[in-house]
Amino acid sequence: MKLGIFVLAMLVACGPANRDGNGGGTDAGGGGSGGSGSNGGSGSGNDNFNVYAHSDTVLYVVDVQAKTLNTVGPFNAPGNDVITDLAVAPDNTIYVISNTAIYTASPTDGHVTKLGSLAACGSKGVALTTTPDGKLWTGDFMGTLCQIDTTQAPPAVLSPISMTSGMALSGDFVAVSNGTVFGTAYKKSDSANAGTQLDNVLVKLDIATGAVTQIGPTGYPKLFGVAFAANQVFGFTHDGTGHVITVDPATGTGTLFGTFMDPTSHQGISFAGAGVSSLVPIIE
Repeated sequence: MKLGIFVLAMLVACGPANRDGNGGGTDAGGGGSGGSGSNGGSGSGNDNFNVYAHSDTVLYVVDVQAKTLNTVGPFNAPGNDVITDLAVAPDNTIYVISNTAIYTASPTDGHVTKLGSLAACGSKGVALTTTPDGKLWTGDFMGTLCQIDTTQAPPAVLSPISMTSGMALSGDFVAVSNGTVFGTAYKKSDSANAGTQLDNVLVKLDIATGAVTQIGPTGYPKLFGVAFAANQVFGFTHDGTGHVITVDPATGTGTLFGTFMDPTSHQGISFAGAGVSSLVPIIE
């Protein structure tokens, strides 16, 4: 599958150790070629699926082949609301959430439009994905999953489901076209900066039951964003390195893909989430 454009945003991160709005990037413009917009994508044939990610307040687009960062525009969330994750629906609607609200985001200039207040899923929602049937799901960092019913106004958080095997999302999950849901996870019994909190595990999730199938360790910590392209899982770190990795969906092994720096602070971007349309194909 041809690898095209990643769309990257900057939001304050949220995860098992520090999903409290600290450690995000700045509102700087993009580097690299300096362009803007969200043309292109990653796909095969007529398929074209942009991959989004975020840190604090600004939506970016990255040309994956050139590995350059360009600015789309700021989220401009009301009251400087902190966006905690992002998902892309099959109809290409971009949903983003904060601790208390759900929004859509513009792929053209990044600004958000509030759909309504949102009750917490577990402690607070830090992960977001759609499934190929168009359902929207969220998760917290203590192992709770919830569907968000977007047919209601405002959207409603439905009954919680608990992840099995004593695990919780380290920050994100993503569904692909065959219904598989990949996530980065950690064992709740591991303390901060130890065990699977330092070496997040790639898992598959039965999103309806919470059943967890462990694939393998990634070798990377704080994978707060997850997307899928070119038949690989992509992980976005929140450790200040700016690292983006590819993850083998069969073994979980992570490989450094690139390093992205904030163009103003020149520090590594702390990513908070990522997403791609759940119609993105997977070759098995």
